[in-house]
Amino acid sequence: MVQSDKIAHFHGTSRATSTWLSFFLCKMVPSALLFICFVVLVGWMLGDITTLFQWLSWVPVSVVLLVLLVSLMLSMTASGRGGHLLRRVSCISFFFALVWVSVVDFGFLRASKADGEDLVLINWNAAIPPGDDSFGEALDHSDEALHLLASLDAEVLIIFNGSYLRLSSKWKTFQETYAHVTQSAGAMVLSTHEILQVRPILAAEGSLIVKIRLRYGGEEMVLWGFDLPSSPSLSRSELFTSLREKLDQMNEADPDLLVGDFNVPRSSRALHRAFPGFQNAFSEAGSGWSGTWPAFLPLWDLDQVLVGPDLSTVRYEVVTPPFGMHRIQRAVLRW
Repeated sequence: MVQSDKIAHFHGTSRATSTWLSFFLCKMVPSALLFICFVVLVGWMLGDITTLFQWLSWVPVSVVLLVLLVSLMLSMTASGRGGHLLRRVSCISFFFALVWVSVVDFGFLRASKADGEDLVLINWNAAIPPGDDSFGEALDHSDEALHLLASLDAEVLIIFNGSYLRLSSKWKTFQETYAHVTQSAGAMVLSTHEILQVRPILAAEGSLIVKIRLRYGGEEMVLWGFDLPSSPSLSRSELFTSLREKLDQMNEADPDLLVGDFNVPRSSRALHRAFPGFQNAFSEAGSGWSGTWPAFLPLWDLDQVLVGPDLSTVRYEVVTPPFGMHRIQRAVLRW
């Protein structure tokens, strides 16, 4: 009798533990994951208006999709009325996130336009991690990088933080394919069209904006190249408000095109408030995985091309370089 009581007690304890573990894994964890996704959704809606919501707005939708998939899989074995409701909410949430990723983030249903007599623009923030090893690796792969850039058939090539490319044995040959080459304030501009001016119009507190004037199709085209601070603790709302105020004080008219490393995703409200008349090139004509940073796992599209009302995007894509922290942007633009 004593032995049978012990066995019964053991089985009862095991069943209780199993029931509690099942409740935790199949109901509590999925519920917590759904709540986290809801908080992130609120962050997306409010945008980078404060530092807290800024962090939430930076969570990639692909990560949320993965979290929702885990929530759905765990809730599949949940029993009872609560378990049925949890599965339904998880399934609906995952479905809408999947549609969002496919249609908005990846643009799979976006129709492409036919190429014509259009401008091919290439932009690359060629920054590398600090250290002698990174610099050595960059030099080792610089010939390969120049070969890749040459294959992209750029009419206008804008490179930030890539002065080490000039040390490549292939640089002279590469440079000679462009009729005009200018360097200023860490930006190199190579163009088959006449370069009228390249000069920094703002360089303060880690922010760099370079004004580039070109003659294209008999008319003057003005571009602003950006290389903005990367600190995640920096308020992007305050940053872009400050940049807008400084640009307005300079009485600089808005350019035809904005390009570079903005260090915010393309959904940034702060960026759109600062430059409301511009459209994202990927949103107009991009398709597929558009992340540019970090290059080895590009979850964030920090590098962007923003076109003004006189331009439209025919094609947009990103290309992975042989080294560096950012991917390369290639945009085909129609004047």
